Order: sequence, then C-alpha cells, then structure tokens
Amino acid sequence: MPLPTDLLRRNAAEAVRLIALDLVAQAREAAPRCLDSEDAEGLHDFRVSIRRLRSTASAWKGLLRGVVKKRDRRTLGGFQKRTGSSRDAEVALEWLEEQVDELEPEHRPGYEWVESRLRSALRAQSGDENGAVCSEFAAWAGGFESRVAGRVPAEDAGPPYAHALAERLDWIGGKLEARVSGIGDDRKRGPHRVRIAGKRLRYLVEPVRTESEVAVALVDRCKRLQDVLGTLNDANVLGDLLAVWCDEIRKPIDRESSAEEPGVVELARLNGLRADASYRMFRLDWLDGGGMRTLLDEAAALAGQLRGGAQAPPSTIEPTRPISR
Repeated sequence: MPLPTDLLRRNAAEAVRLIALDLVAQAREAAPRCLDSEDAEGLHDFRVSIRRLRSTASAWKGLLRGVVKKRDRRTLGGFQKRTGSSRDAEVALEWLEEQVDELEPEHRPGYEWVESRLRSALRAQSGDENGAVCSEFAAWAGGFESRVAGRVPAEDAGPPYAHALAERLDWIGGKLEARVSGIGDDRKRGPHRVRIAGKRLRYLVEPVRTESEVAVALVDRCKRLQDVLGTLNDANVLGDLLAVWCDEIRKPIDRESSAEEPGVVELARLNGLRADASYRMFRLDWLDGGGMRTLLDEAAALAGQLRGGAQAPPSTIEPTRPISR
C-alpha cells in the first residue's frame, strides 16, 4: 500500500505507523528475492529494506512505544548481521572481476585463490543461513504488522508529523555535523560513523521526498555521500580481509614461497589504492569542498519549511564554509 500524499498533515503517531507498515511490506516483498541466485540485487534490496525499517523504529521509538519493542530492533539488527557476510562477498567479487585486466600472469594464481575464498564464503552464507533469515523474518513480520496495524491513534493525538519531523531533522543534522567534526585523521571508523548518520538522515526524509523540492535535493545529496563512503567502506572491509589472507599465505610451506602470494599482495595494493582514492574524494568534495555544509544547510532548510518558515530554493543553498575538523 503506497504512502498517502497528505502524510505531513497527519499527526505524527499516525504518519509513523503508516511509514512502518509500508517499510515492512517492502521488506516482505524483497525477502524471497535474496534466495534467488539469478537476482543480483535481491540480497541488497532485502538488507536495505531491513535497515530502513530498523532506522525508522529507532528514530521514532517514542511514538512507537508500547508497539515496537527493543527486542524488535535487536531482531532487525540480527537479520542485518547474519546477511552481512553474503553481501560483503558479493561486493568484493564484483570488484575482483574488474581487476583482471590490471593483473600480470604471475598474479593469476593469487587472484583465483582469493576468488575461491570469496565464493566459498558466499555459498556458505547464501544457502541455509539466508533461508533461515527469510523464514524467521516472515514469522517476525506477521506479529510486527499486527501490532502496528492494530494501534490506530486518534486523529487529534500528538503534534503534526511535519513538526515532529523537523525536530528529528535538527537532531540528526547535529549528530551528523558532530560526526564530521570528530573525524580527524581517522580513515576508517570516522567516515563509517558519518556514513551511518547520513543514512539515518536520508531514511528520515525519503517518505516525504515527493512533497518538497528541498527534500528531493537532500535525498539526492545523501545518496551521493553514500556512494563515496560506501565505496570507502567496501574497500576497508576487503582490505582487512586481504591483510589476514596475506599473513596466512606468506607462511612458508616447506620453506618455499606460495605461488599465490604475488597475486594476493597485488590485489591488496590495488584495493588500497581504491580506499585512498575514495577517502581523497570524500575529503576534497565533502569536507574541504563544502559538500557536507551544503547537505546540512539543506536539512536545516527543510526543517524550516516543515515548521512553516521561509524556504530557500535548492539552487540558492550554497556551501557557506567548510566544517571545522
């Protein structure tokens, strides 16, 4: 069931209830697809729908009190964690296939060794484990939907959703700015925390993106931030794995070097270059270049619009200053 077009004019409790029901329906639709080996995006779409639902349950836990429990958020987190290895392996294999033309013949044994490891991890996770997750999710979703659908707030209960959303935007905008200011020279944990805060901001705005030009611009900018930070995170995840495998493969067998070692080391080097390039792009475009400042300004402009204040059109919202770090 699509979300109503008057979502912003409804009371906050009712709007959040409708959003939660819409998100669980999306997750239900995506769940069977993660078991389809021919569906390249099935697992990704299921994980995204779970992440959106979990983020919504956390952002609006006050309005959902008594309906959505802490154990619901833990259950959703468990679904994400249990499908994470499969998705990491899928993404790593996609990158690996793009490196073939960059490798010398002596790197081929190492390439095939890494590919075999990743495919083994994917097979181990994508079979029984993903099937169990889908089955458990279907059982959980039925109870969740019943509880949320059965809680129908009075029409005049609570503030308008527009005002409640403005307050949440202010809060997550402040959180995001604090995450950016705290990065320092940290190339892993700091950008990862910014990525998570940026996702939470995007998920807050997406249900109303069709009702405001500022919201459309903000969601688009959040997506671009997620692209660069997602690539950086993928490179960091694979880099940690390749570091372990490099140590493993460098252990001599009968004092002879492994034929796979040059290829594994070369892949680690190429992946390191990918991580460096992604981090440089994040710093140049989003930190020093003012992209993050623009994103935060758009979030503040949307909050003002939701409160009924003056709105600057997206074309006039320009970077005002780099965020201090």
